[in-house]
Amino acid sequence: MKKIDRDLIVKVVELGNVIRRHRSEGNLQSVPPPTIYGYLAFLRMAQVLPHLSQQQVALATLLGNASLEDRKHVASVFTEVFGLQAAQEDDLGMGGNLF
Repeated sequence: MKKIDRDLIVKVVELGNVIRRHRSEGNLQSVPPPTIYGYLAFLRMAQVLPHLSQQQVALATLLGNASLEDRKHVASVFTEVFGLQAAQEDDLGMGGNLF
């Protein structure tokens, strides 16, 4: 397997911290607190499925259980860490088409 980008590791951990902060503020209550297993799932998925956007990977891993109410905050949480990224044509509401 190829080596995982160090910057991506930093961003994933930062995403976990932002999720924790939002949870402490009362948002994202349907999203479980990030764990090392969640971080590893994100990094592995990003590595073996490079055609997926980082948004799609985040939604399938660390932000995967967001309720309809919490999905309103998911985009801002992701953007806070990764910045604005070019939207993909099939990336509707960050759900997109994973396959």
